[in-house]
Amino acid sequence: MELRHIEAFIVVAEELNFRRAAERLHIAQPPLSQQIKRLERDVGVTLLNRTTRHVSLTPAGEVFLQEARRAVQGVHAARRAATKVAAGTTGVLRLGFSGPASHEVLMMMTRMYRERRPQVRLDVVGPFYGGELIERLSHGEIDASLVRLPVQGSRIAVREILRHDMAVALPADHPLADRPHVDLSDLRDLPVISYSTDRGVAVPHVVQSAFLERGFTPNVVQSAPDAHTIMSLVGAGVGIGFVPIAAGHIRLPGVVLVPVPEIAPLPLALAWAEYDDNPALLALIDLVEKVSASFRTGQEGAVA
Repeated sequence: MELRHIEAFIVVAEELNFRRAAERLHIAQPPLSQQIKRLERDVGVTLLNRTTRHVSLTPAGEVFLQEARRAVQGVHAARRAATKVAAGTTGVLRLGFSGPASHEVLMMMTRMYRERRPQVRLDVVGPFYGGELIERLSHGEIDASLVRLPVQGSRIAVREILRHDMAVALPADHPLADRPHVDLSDLRDLPVISYSTDRGVAVPHVVQSAFLERGFTPNVVQSAPDAHTIMSLVGAGVGIGFVPIAAGHIRLPGVVLVPVPEIAPLPLALAWAEYDDNPALLALIDLVEKVSASFRTGQEGAVA
């Protein structure tokens, strides 16, 4: 059965007159009669009783009309839904994130996205380690993620959002705690609590490189899964820890963050699989520059 034949039947059933129905459909009356005959052959029953002066629905036609209207409405609804998804105005988008240092960007990006795409269901998933996020992108389990650069993985596209300066977490009573910044040489012999190095986390590599460039290595005594745990262990007196300055929103009593300019700033980016054709993803990618500009403006305002 062709949809146009069903739609023609509905118009004839409403008009009960082939001339008026043909006028509504903007076609000639003979082709309309042929469409109805073809539909009746496809259905296998007579839907209309017709004479030269009168047209009426058969009992089968009455039932078919009810179902036909529902079917046509369903087809049109499906077409509208598909069009909206293809345009990225509806659908589902899965956004992953890592540790608490990315929370500020995550909140701004999700807020902006929901304002622009209120009918898209935005699922925020995490936290996961950087390596786990890239694996999930590669396997199609998420559509995009906030990750630290660089990333490992083929066919993964990235767009940098901002860079976070690095800081050292110190006990509040530490002799260096009240300085505006510290040098790595001041920290070379202190016990260090580091991020785990086997989960694709970028921080330990950046810290290690900065130490090696100055001819020594960090004295790592313990590893921890995230910035919050590192700072908690610092507060417990286990050692010091290096975290992005953005982790400063984690306020733990007895722990302070002091900038370490000698460690390179850590890039935070949006990553996605190059082959992901989810239209809702494009709207998120388009937000990267707006989010980045918002943070630049905020930083400039803070300096002013």
